[in-house]
Amino acid sequence: MQSTLEKCLNIPEVMADARYCEFQCVLEVVDANGGIQQFEILPSHPQLPIISLRASEATWKKVWSSDPPVGYQSIGALRRQVPDFTLTGEDIHIAQSLPFLERLLETFRNTLHPTESKNINWDGLENISGSYLKVGPKKDYWVYQEQAGSLNKPVILMLHTAGADSRQWHGLMSDKQLQAEWSMHAFDIPGHGRSPLPPGSANWNWRLTEADYLRWIIDYMDAANIKQAIVMGCSMGSAIGLALMAKHPNRVIGGVLLEMPYRSPGRRSPYLNHPKVHGARLAAAWVGSLLSPTSPKSRKDYATWIYSQGAPSTYDGDLAFYSDDFDAHHHTGSVNTQITPLWLLTGDYDYSATPADTLKVANEIPGATFTELKGFGHFPMVENPEGLMPYLLAPLNALKERINH
Repeated sequence: MQSTLEKCLNIPEVMADARYCEFQCVLEVVDANGGIQQFEILPSHPQLPIISLRASEATWKKVWSSDPPVGYQSIGALRRQVPDFTLTGEDIHIAQSLPFLERLLETFRNTLHPTESKNINWDGLENISGSYLKVGPKKDYWVYQEQAGSLNKPVILMLHTAGADSRQWHGLMSDKQLQAEWSMHAFDIPGHGRSPLPPGSANWNWRLTEADYLRWIIDYMDAANIKQAIVMGCSMGSAIGLALMAKHPNRVIGGVLLEMPYRSPGRRSPYLNHPKVHGARLAAAWVGSLLSPTSPKSRKDYATWIYSQGAPSTYDGDLAFYSDDFDAHHHTGSVNTQITPLWLLTGDYDYSATPADTLKVANEIPGATFTELKGFGHFPMVENPEGLMPYLLAPLNALKERINH
């Protein structure tokens, strides 16, 4: 154990996260008799705060396995789903150390079970075009939009997750089959990615509301001359997608919604926008813990890389809508699948919007179809778009047949 830890600490990615961690950090293994074996992660110093990770020998064995069970893939998952795991220390020190600890856990597993890490194949990306579009009834604000596919084909409107932007959809938008059969649209909502803040919005003081998000979607569709679209959202994008289907069914052909929450309390952290915490690194670690351990490393790195670039308060301000405000029950009674068919797909490694939560949404909407995505996390279109494609073909083909008739 100690030799593997030392090997991991010399890997550049881990070194980058460890460089400014001013902590004592230990990993503790509890055996069947209650005895505790302690391993030093960061050098001990009596004047430094202590961070301790403790779990049973059986739990650590699952964590370090090549294919960890659901709930054992990350510190974020362990803290929420495994009772015998504890992470102790002051809250702010835990927030400061979390990027390093999440990286160390993943690297430890990869060191024990090396796998080939292929670069992302971006063939098809050249067919995605981007531009700025002036939107709103008064044409008083701008959004950055991207399009791919055939202009004369039905539209899929892709809605990104909290704190992110339309780059999350590049894996699907660059798919040659989708490009041939659909017109794909994605846009960065105001204040995200490459879209400027909405008029009158204070910088670093973001707070998303359902009303604003719905207005921006309708404004975008009007400006882009989209009468109706298939709505495809993920996480926060699926939450607002459900609201769109409930409140504007005349603008929706159907829904293919990924990682749909019923309610998702507890996803916010006061340290995502805190002057004593590196917010970009924490945001990346916060979402990285939701990824599947079996997804390609290059894709997982891309998912967290997007999150490392958000403006201060943007992610947390989005989570105020997603984690505090949103309640699927407010919308499920207004979705009519005879008018707008609905497919819900959720990864089994997702603890933010669990398969059980999404199934609860599906059970409240007669005719909705639910599928559990085995081996996927919270961002399936980013972490494994190639693996997601087979799950999308059935709903998209059904919608295509519906449009043609």
